[in-house]
Amino acid sequence: MKHSDFKNNIVRGPINAWVFKFLDGYMNYLFGKSKRKLFKNHPETIVEIGSGTGANMRYLTKRTNLIAIEPNIYMHNNLKKNAVKYGINLEIKTMVGESIDLPDNSCDFVVSTLVLCTVNNPVTCINQIKRILKPSGIFVFVEHVKAKEKSILAYIQKILHKPWHWFFEGCHTNRDTKSLLESAGFNTLEIEAYNLYSPFIPITSQIRGKATK
Repeated sequence: MKHSDFKNNIVRGPINAWVFKFLDGYMNYLFGKSKRKLFKNHPETIVEIGSGTGANMRYLTKRTNLIAIEPNIYMHNNLKKNAVKYGINLEIKTMVGESIDLPDNSCDFVVSTLVLCTVNNPVTCINQIKRILKPSGIFVFVEHVKAKEKSILAYIQKILHKPWHWFFEGCHTNRDTKSLLESAGFNTLEIEAYNLYSPFIPITSQIRGKATK
């Protein structure tokens, strides 16, 4: 890791951990309905890419086994607290989504919410998700995406990208995640595109859905 990357991590890591904890209730208001629908009837064990502070635990059945892929160590304390609060059996793996140390064809259910925008190599991360999924395993997602070309929102995404990218640990305001998922070769793919209106204007263009291996 370069010195500049290390310095950024020790500055942004604690800030982002605090921000996500502070916004927890509001994010539940924005995304709760979608997530409850996507997570419905989830299996006993799930893998979550980028678990953050554990905001999604409230949508899981008690005693669910959660394998949390979370590279930001400053998120881990709140992850553990939320696991106790919601009765979740937690295993934290401090690694990035592009390099997951789980066996091939070993997972029934993988979750990603507002994470594929932040990984350095989304194609590699999606391929890792496919790799660890069992045949007919399910991947559910909620992600913000690139806005329609030449729209006002696309212009806003462009001008705010650099400061947004720095503050939110590498988040891309205008990543075309929808196209990446469509070209990933999943056996089935259901995507719903929509606008989620909130004060966070750069991320109002969103998708949600599920894929099977």
